[in-house]
Amino acid sequence: MNFKQIEAFRAVMLSGSMTAAAETLHTSQPNISRLIAQLERASGFKLFQRTGSRLLATDEGAALFADVERAFIGLRSIEDAAYNIRRGGTGSLRIAAVPSLSLTVLPRVIQRFRQENPEVAISIHTNDSPAVARWAASQFCDLALASYVAEETPGVTAQVLCDVAGVCIFPRGHRLQALATVGPEDLKGEEFISLLHTDGSRTRVDRAFPDTKGYRRMNLETPYAATICSLVGLGLGVSIVSPLVAQDYRHMGIETRPFTPQVRFSTYLLMPSERPQSVLGQRFAGLIGEMLEEATRPWR
Repeated sequence: MNFKQIEAFRAVMLSGSMTAAAETLHTSQPNISRLIAQLERASGFKLFQRTGSRLLATDEGAALFADVERAFIGLRSIEDAAYNIRRGGTGSLRIAAVPSLSLTVLPRVIQRFRQENPEVAISIHTNDSPAVARWAASQFCDLALASYVAEETPGVTAQVLCDVAGVCIFPRGHRLQALATVGPEDLKGEEFISLLHTDGSRTRVDRAFPDTKGYRRMNLETPYAATICSLVGLGLGVSIVSPLVAQDYRHMGIETRPFTPQVRFSTYLLMPSERPQSVLGQRFAGLIGEMLEEATRPWR
């Protein structure tokens, strides 16, 4: 038996005639008759009998057709699975991100992604840059978003998605509101709210200020830029953060000004280097890039 014979048999069973079956399969009636004859010889029994002008299945033919239909249902299921994988990947994504992104732009990326991929299961994991890099390298996560990358991070490929200059944030009504840009001298003596010492962004910010004890009053620190914005909005100090974070917390009563010299805030896309990226992962990564480009356009 071969597939063409089975296909011809099924078409005859569904249409009720060899002529109609030939039309369905875009072939000739003699070719259908030949394939049916071959199948009968291979199976060892008659599949049809003629009653006048009608073509009726024998009991053996009807029994064979039941198994043929089950096989074709399975084939359609495979075709549907292939379509769904092609259209939407394997159906799940595990994403790692630093808090400054998981609390700001990432939810909007997911919202837009779900409009086109409503059935995809998404899991979000948040930690600092070294941790999300480890998650990507170990393939625990499909992709990761980090603020900085160590010089040698084995197991991942890194791509810079955006790089923007930080902004000085301060409470609404603060004296800095009168300035067009803010520099280190303007923040002398101010309560400065910092990220933790272990954060790479903290290191870049600190390099912009003189290494003089007491130049800034630094009695508040937190691992999250979002928390910094909330503290600044409550009048507890000033800081320098990525504009991506600042724009999402203006409702907390903060104002922003460009800061010079520039302190750069970068976003890196990290992917496992030992595993090909899935269709879903590629699609999500592309969308992150597009939306970060949109979000940072005013500051580039």
